[in-house]
Amino acid sequence: MKLHIITPLYRFNLLEQVYNSILMNDDIIWHISKSNKREELDYDFLKNDNRIRLYNVDCEDNEAFKKRKHVLERIDSGYFCFLDDDTTFHENMYIKYRECLENRFIGMLVGEQTDWDGKLRLIASYPKYGRIDAGNVIAHHSCLTECKWPKTHIPKVNQKDFLFWESVYNYYGKKCAIWNKPISYYNKISKK
Repeated sequence: MKLHIITPLYRFNLLEQVYNSILMNDDIIWHISKSNKREELDYDFLKNDNRIRLYNVDCEDNEAFKKRKHVLERIDSGYFCFLDDDTTFHENMYIKYRECLENRFIGMLVGEQTDWDGKLRLIASYPKYGRIDAGNVIAHHSCLTECKWPKTHIPKVNQKDFLFWESVYNYYGKKCAIWNKPISYYNKISKK
């Protein structure tokens, strides 16, 4: 079983910093999805690291929801989480993945999220609008047979995060572990 990290790419200039933050463990697969209307990526690590899956998605560059949906449709094992293209990977996400794997946990786990400067941004809680982000959850893949990223245009980005994680929460019969420590950063790179 692998940890699938999903990054809908928009900010090409930050990609190498994101890559350098991801642990080099063999049980990680990093899924990067980008618009096929953008230029090709020419980073050595994309050619040399077999843990990376790159997808050219038929969408506009600002349609992150289509990029996420494209990757989610391809995950059929392990656990998954989201890592935005303007932040770095938090090692606690990997620690919690390993615990989920060892305990055969089937459900979702929500952790805290810290802001770019280390201040607490989101406390760990059950999915509530405005209190959950795409990046502060890890979940078992089995929910993806029914839980889909919202397709329609919703003006507030956080609402899509909430709607997706609420559907995962309901799919697992409200089986949701809470961890009161950070498992993700928010805008860690772009705010530096």
